[in-house]
Amino acid sequence: MAVKPDAPEIISINGLSKSYGTFQALSDIDLTVHEQEVIVIIGPSGSGKSTLIRCINGLERHQSGRIVVDGVELTGDHRRVEQVRRRVGMVFQSFNLFPHLTVMRNIAIGPEVLLKMSRAEAEATALELLIRVGLETHALKYPSQLSGGEQQRVAIARALAMQPKVLLCDEITSALDPEMINEVLLVIQELAESGMTMLIVSHEMNFANRVADRIVFMDKGQVVEEGPPAQLFTAPREERTKAFIGKILSASH
Repeated sequence: MAVKPDAPEIISINGLSKSYGTFQALSDIDLTVHEQEVIVIIGPSGSGKSTLIRCINGLERHQSGRIVVDGVELTGDHRRVEQVRRRVGMVFQSFNLFPHLTVMRNIAIGPEVLLKMSRAEAEATALELLIRVGLETHALKYPSQLSGGEQQRVAIARALAMQPKVLLCDEITSALDPEMINEVLLVIQELAESGMTMLIVSHEMNFANRVADRIVFMDKGQVVEEGPPAQLFTAPREERTKAFIGKILSASH
């Protein structure tokens, strides 16, 4: 889905740097995300992709630079972190579902506690979201009774239940068997088509080509190149991007 040319900014990142001891995980990152834009972040392992989106959600603290999400600057102040997390949903590699709660309760508990919904309202919302991800018949099951792909779709529904303005997805298919990957990617594609603003870290290049408005290629903690999929996959400008794309394409043949 093409982003409207006048779509307002929802995330603004300037000069973002993050290190772990002597290891520089992110170095002087600049990135702007507009409402309803879908950005897929690609790059080799260890390039800083996951660290970047964890910084946006306040899960990792950055040492320098600015992150502004929907008008709120993310600082060390825990109140700011909470404000940002109300605007940003996150789906992880590992599903992080509560094993002792049913699928329905896994989704409904957040809106009840944090959005102050009544139990009935939260469970009605949860059921709507389960229908959206194709799992309404599993509402009363426990996570251990679901496949990995089904658990990840529940995790997506749980993130959506908090009514986020932005959804961050961190390698959400990497822990899944190949036959389950597509069922999760179809849900993400439907969200993209519905206008959800998303930042997605992924190794799935065909999927990135289908859903992204923009591809961001990272390497060694830096944004090396960004552009529409058609340009970045077929005519990358930077040598590092060419080498990475070439390696991916040769591996897929």
